[in-house]
Amino acid sequence: MSYEAVARRYGRAIFEIGKETGTLSALAREIQDASAMYNASEELRAVLDNPLLPETTREELLREVGARAAFSELTQNTLRLLARRRRLAALPEIARQLAILVDQDQNLARAVVTSAGPLSDGYLDRLRAELERATGRKISITHKQDPSLIAGVVTQIGDQVIDGSLRTRLSSFRDNLLRT
Repeated sequence: MSYEAVARRYGRAIFEIGKETGTLSALAREIQDASAMYNASEELRAVLDNPLLPETTREELLREVGARAAFSELTQNTLRLLARRRRLAALPEIARQLAILVDQDQNLARAVVTSAGPLSDGYLDRLRAELERATGRKISITHKQDPSLIAGVVTQIGDQVIDGSLRTRLSSFRDNLLRT
């Protein structure tokens, strides 16, 4: 089941509350942590999503989990509301939507840089500076390695891809040769 529409509404509401209370960064981090906990534990999901479990037991379990994770009262209340409305399964998508809103608010773009081998910190810093200049936004880089690229770098920001890999260049060269 797709929870995208539900997640957008809840994500927007959580975002607005975080802005209003001045706790947006902490709230977004806690929602992300709660989502990670929910995703990581099949047992927790099975118990929390069990419709036969009494509401009071579910809320008590969420209180205990929230206290152990040191979540704020606002995060704990959000989780209990999601549980009451049977929307906990949407938590990962809510966390994703909230992260998007926080990034937009902070004028931040996330870039995934894939290279054939390791890249130096200096190279990543220069790339970040160039991407920030080109986009006018702060850039957060995640680096991945894919030996199949042979050489070069593929950068993805949102749905924009800048492919400077040798694999793509060789493929393009081969296609051009076959056409002539």
